[in-house]
Amino acid sequence: MKLLRRNLVIALCLGTLVATGSGPAALADRRQDPATSSHRSADLVIPGDNFHPESVAATPDGTVFASSIVTGEIVRFRPGSTTAQTFLPAGVNLGTAGVLADPRRGVLWACAIDLSFQTPTVLQAYRLSTGRLEAAYTLPDGGVCADITLAQGAVYLTDTTNPTATPQPPGRILRLATPNPLTASGGKLSVWSQDPAFTSGAGLQINGIAFDGARSLYTTNYNSGELIKVDIAPDGTARPAQVVDLGKRFVNPDGIRMLDRDHLLVPENPGPLSVVDVRRRTATVVTSLDQPSSVAVTGSSVYVAEGQIPRLQTGQQPNLPFKVRRLPAP
Repeated sequence: MKLLRRNLVIALCLGTLVATGSGPAALADRRQDPATSSHRSADLVIPGDNFHPESVAATPDGTVFASSIVTGEIVRFRPGSTTAQTFLPAGVNLGTAGVLADPRRGVLWACAIDLSFQTPTVLQAYRLSTGRLEAAYTLPDGGVCADITLAQGAVYLTDTTNPTATPQPPGRILRLATPNPLTASGGKLSVWSQDPAFTSGAGLQINGIAFDGARSLYTTNYNSGELIKVDIAPDGTARPAQVVDLGKRFVNPDGIRMLDRDHLLVPENPGPLSVVDVRRRTATVVTSLDQPSSVAVTGSSVYVAEGQIPRLQTGQQPNLPFKVRRLPAP
């Protein structure tokens, strides 16, 4: 079981972000080795030697959350603070992947997963103010929750699939609609799209997901490295998916989010953080980090979780302490 967890965890570097807009130019101008960054003192340090911060999320007031793929714990950093507080204790979830702050509903959405795939994946909603569990939705058909975004009042999440199943299920995007857009409970979770573009070869499939604020969702395929666009039709259904030709493929692209309607942040597990211009269909590496797994933008800061998942997968010792890097926002 331990070996299985190590072999699969690298592919579950999922990410979440609450973006407040802006463009990529200023971030690109600040390319530098994170180890020598002048902003190093503002990095958020996570205690412990086995946390591996898989996902990071932020609220508009500057509160930052980070989830552990290994212990299931979620920590919180209050605005302006670099001290981690326990939001969800270790052991409540076997592991926690994508997290997303939803201030309108007042909850933090979280993907509770079991890397042995022996228990179902559950989409959870925790009250932002207290950490109390507000709602929980089991994914249908053994789906594996990877990442989460909000669009037009609904919650969308990627099903990256169980790679140990035979035959392996296809990648999917699920949609959660709640009766009241201000509450997380009483909703219905259903399959929104199961487009063939979401599945490529063996292994985990679509991963990160982001909404452009208008009518398009973007997702990444962890296995193929492709960026995929899915438009939301006027009636709320999914239009056919389109692979975005960037002239290159990413290597294990993880959590993604829009900087603005035309620009997307994409971290790759090996190290690069890129800005994609989705209109011009170009990707520009703006910096390299220590095995990043997700990114969040709020206020004047960009937060990047260095999950170090490849080291976890190969049994290497992590670079301690674990950190969520803070970079100047565009």
